[in-house]
Amino acid sequence: MAVINLIAQEQQLRRVVERKNRLLGLGWLLVVALVVVGWGGLLLYAGALTMQRASVEEQLVKLRPTLQQLQQTQAELNALQPLVSTLQNARKDTGRWQQLFQHFAQHTPQGCFLTGAELGKRSDPKKPLEITLKGVAENQQRVGEFMLRLNQHPELEQVRLDYSQERALSEQQVAVEFQITAQVKGTAQQPNQNQEGTQSGGQ
Repeated sequence: MAVINLIAQEQQLRRVVERKNRLLGLGWLLVVALVVVGWGGLLLYAGALTMQRASVEEQLVKLRPTLQQLQQTQAELNALQPLVSTLQNARKDTGRWQQLFQHFAQHTPQGCFLTGAELGKRSDPKKPLEITLKGVAENQQRVGEFMLRLNQHPELEQVRLDYSQERALSEQQVAVEFQITAQVKGTAQQPNQNQEGTQSGGQ
């Protein structure tokens, strides 16, 4: 009759079960450790975000007066913009008239003298401004030469002689008194400028 040693088999099975239990326990310990480390990392990250948010809010509080001052300055600049535009246009027009009168000074022929210049009033804003030149010349030829030089200026057009007449300066000396009118290019108001002027005038 054969004898089976069951005690050795039970001990072996018990060792296998214990080994599996230890491995399972170690696995659970690793999972718990990973969860704890993960939660710790999340808490640290949340704390860092909270500190960063507090720092940003503090900086915003410090910058709020500066932002308000910038907004106020921008509002003042917007209010001054029409004046700036007016000054820029005036500077541009001043440069134009300066060049124009410099041309008169350089290109008025000898024996021809200007005694006055004025910008004529216009009834129609769509038409360019007119400049009227008055002067005295030795003879009609000088007047014609002056008109020819005015026609060559790029800012002037439609140069016309209003009148020229002889005038006695003394018993032996006679001169020609004249008046010339010319239109200044680029001074006619555009339709949108009229509308802006009407709106600003209405306000």
